[in-house]
Amino acid sequence: MKIDAHFHVAGNGTNFANVDNDIYFKADDNNHWFTRILYNMLKEDLENQGADFNRDGKISTKEYFKLVYKIITSSEEIDGVVLLALDALYSPETGIMDKIKTDLYITNKFLHNKIIELNERLKKESDPRKRNKKFFFGASVNPNRRDWESELDYVLRKTNAVLIKWIPSTQHINVDDEKHKEFYDVLSSNNIPLLCHVGPEYTFPEGIRHKKLDHFRHLEKPLEHGVTVIAAHCATPVFPFIDKNEVKEFYAFMEEANSGGNVRLWADTSALSLSTRIFLIPEIVKTFPSNWLIHGSDFPIPIDGWPHLPWVTHDMAPEEYIQIIKTKNPLDRDVKIKQAHGFSNAILENAEKVLRLPTK
Repeated sequence: MKIDAHFHVAGNGTNFANVDNDIYFKADDNNHWFTRILYNMLKEDLENQGADFNRDGKISTKEYFKLVYKIITSSEEIDGVVLLALDALYSPETGIMDKIKTDLYITNKFLHNKIIELNERLKKESDPRKRNKKFFFGASVNPNRRDWESELDYVLRKTNAVLIKWIPSTQHINVDDEKHKEFYDVLSSNNIPLLCHVGPEYTFPEGIRHKKLDHFRHLEKPLEHGVTVIAAHCATPVFPFIDKNEVKEFYAFMEEANSGGNVRLWADTSALSLSTRIFLIPEIVKTFPSNWLIHGSDFPIPIDGWPHLPWVTHDMAPEEYIQIIKTKNPLDRDVKIKQAHGFSNAILENAEKVLRLPTK
C-alpha cells in the first residue's frame, strides 16, 4: 500500500471548550511576523485548490476535510494517508496547558472520530478505486501533560493510532529528558513509532522561538528506550542560507542507530519538494538508502512543481517536468517530483513496515 505518512489537518475553531468537536486554531495572541505571512500564503494556496467551497473568504474545518477527501479519492499515486493530530502545549515544569502558546490544537478524540467518519464514507463509494483508499490516525500525546498516561492509554486501547506525532519546539517537549522514560517504555512495548519533527520549524511561533528543541541528536533518548523513531524532513534546513545543513551529520547518526541490522531510525521525505530545499535533494538521494526512508508530503505545505526546472535541478528531464506541471492533484505531483529526482518507489510502501497498522 502506498502511504503518505505525513499529512496535516487544519481548521478554524477558536473555542477551547469545543476542541473535541472542532480543530482549534488561534495564533493572533501569540503570533510572529513570519507566521503571519506564512498563514496568509497557506490560505491563498488552499483557496487556489478550491478549499473555500462556499466562497465566504474563510476555510472552515468542514471545508478543509472536504478538500482532503477530494484530494485522496482523486489521487492516482497514493492509497492511504496518515492524518496527524497535534496535542496542546503543556508546561514542562507544571504540566498545565498553556492556552496562549497553543496555536493549533487537534485532539485525538476529534481526529479519531473524523477518521472513522471518512473511512465509513469511503466504504460507500461505488468506485472500487476510491473504496480501497484508507485514512489512518496519527495521534499526538504531549508527555508534559499531567494526565499523559490516561491519554496515551486511550490512544493505544481505544483507537487505531498508527503513530505518535510530536513537534518538540511547538509543544515545548525536551525529547532527551530522562523524565520521559516511562512514556518511551509504553511506546516501545506497544510497538508504536514516534514521528518527530526534526530541523528548523517555521510554521508555528513557538517553533521559531524554541528551535533548539528540534535537533536530531535529542532522538537518542527515545532510541535508547527501544522506540522506533521517524525523523521528519530528513533533518534538512528550510532556508539553507539561514539554517545549518547537517544532512551528513544526520546520516552518521542514522547509521549508528541502525547499526544493529534493524532499522530503528527512519526519516521521512515530507516537504522536500519545497523550492528552498531543491538543491539538497541530490545529496539526500545519494546519501540515504531507500530502505531507511518513508514517503510524506507535509500537506498543506505547498507542493509546487514549477521550481524543479529541467537541466537546473537534479536529474529532471523536460518530459518529467511537463508531466509534473500538468499534474493537478498535489499528492500525485509530490510523488512525481520525488520520482523525477531519483527517489526509489520503494519509499512509498515503507510505511507499512513501520506504522502500527490496525489488523484486518
